[in-house]
Amino acid sequence: MLLTETFKDKKFLKSFFSIAFPVMIQSLLAFIVSFVDTFMIGAVSNDAVSAVYAVNQAGYIFLIAGYGVISGAAIFVQQFNGAKDYKHVRQCFRYKWVVMLALLLIMTPLYYIFGKDLIWFYCKSDINNYVIFELGKKYLNIIIVSYVIECVAAIYSDTLREMGKTKIPLIANSISLGINVVFNALFIYVFAKKDIIKSVEGIAYATIIARLIELIILVAICKIKKFEFDKRVFSHFRIEKPLLKRLFIKSVPLFFNELFWSTGQVLMTLALSQRNGVLSALSIVSTMSNIFSIIFQGLAIGIGVMVGNTLGSGDLKKAQENNKKLYVIGITISIIVGIFMILFSQIIPLLFVKVDANQKILAGKLIAIYGSLLWAFCMCTCFYNTLKSGGMAIHTFLMDFISMWCITLPVAWILASLTNIDIVWLYFAVQATDIVKALIGLIFVKQKKWVKNLTISN
Repeated sequence: MLLTETFKDKKFLKSFFSIAFPVMIQSLLAFIVSFVDTFMIGAVSNDAVSAVYAVNQAGYIFLIAGYGVISGAAIFVQQFNGAKDYKHVRQCFRYKWVVMLALLLIMTPLYYIFGKDLIWFYCKSDINNYVIFELGKKYLNIIIVSYVIECVAAIYSDTLREMGKTKIPLIANSISLGINVVFNALFIYVFAKKDIIKSVEGIAYATIIARLIELIILVAICKIKKFEFDKRVFSHFRIEKPLLKRLFIKSVPLFFNELFWSTGQVLMTLALSQRNGVLSALSIVSTMSNIFSIIFQGLAIGIGVMVGNTLGSGDLKKAQENNKKLYVIGITISIIVGIFMILFSQIIPLLFVKVDANQKILAGKLIAIYGSLLWAFCMCTCFYNTLKSGGMAIHTFLMDFISMWCITLPVAWILASLTNIDIVWLYFAVQATDIVKALIGLIFVKQKKWVKNLTISN
């Protein structure tokens, strides 16, 4: 039985957790800090919670686009690293710099110009919409700087993870998150003295400081360790034309996939926010659902390294075996975590003192729904990263695009706009569409077109 075989394979488990555990810890720390952030700002006012949530949802597209634009190179970094071809790993790293800087030059001014419009769409149905909108604008104008820094840091942190060096991003991020919490407390309780406007601006400045320190640590460690991918990056700036062409071909669908998916996520939450007085509840749920990433960021990196690197080394059979075992681990963990989310769903919202009592009750129900569907989200993550590790960029695009734009968004907006269905059932219907997405991914994975070595054609 695959379940028994997987958990008896100590060598495999040791390899997986040595790669994935630092990523899971980093995600856990990020979840704790996000929780503390929401808790701290929740102690100031309900409107402040709603404003920060609205901006974070708008900024979500920015950050996902940043990660998406370099995700095509990730496929090749994983496989070239498996083949120990560091010359081409370095060229992939250079490619990441080029496309990320190009994206930032486009996205940053667009967010300064149009970001406020996204905030208004989120808060317009709320009773205190103008208050939330004004707070959101002040927060957005500052927090954009942190998005730029985080995107640049991703060039280093993602490359390190793709090469299996997951402890370094963990160290940098842990220090950054700790600094974030300290400065949040200082700005909210000391400098702002719980003044709503100053508190909202303060947590934005705290985030910028934390992200900048994280970037400095990542660059410093890479220079001190003298990693191959970071040698002569700019002094010998060259990317071979055949590799550049392949990088571009894989990157374009993955970038648009991330862009369409993140935009779809924003539109989906916009549909949910059409109901009056739900932003604070959605903020609490969003904070709690970050626990999703604790499992699946680790799982995604595990698949990328243990499947992608193995494909690059030419051992296709082992890559398939590793892939199946990773599925077993992911589903098992997601079921356990999902049960805990359900058990504590009614307790967690009580920690947010200033949030309206009705929104606390609503948040508890939505957290329980999220936990009950965690297994489906796990399957989607597994299938997506398996296809990605084998270079199936078009398939990953179709998997996300079909499920999001042809199923999830129509369901969300039809139910939100044309019916009076309760927000709890609306949320369940929207989240449950990921079951269909998992089925689409399963069909693609079973075709086994992803089982190939991308390094041999270079």
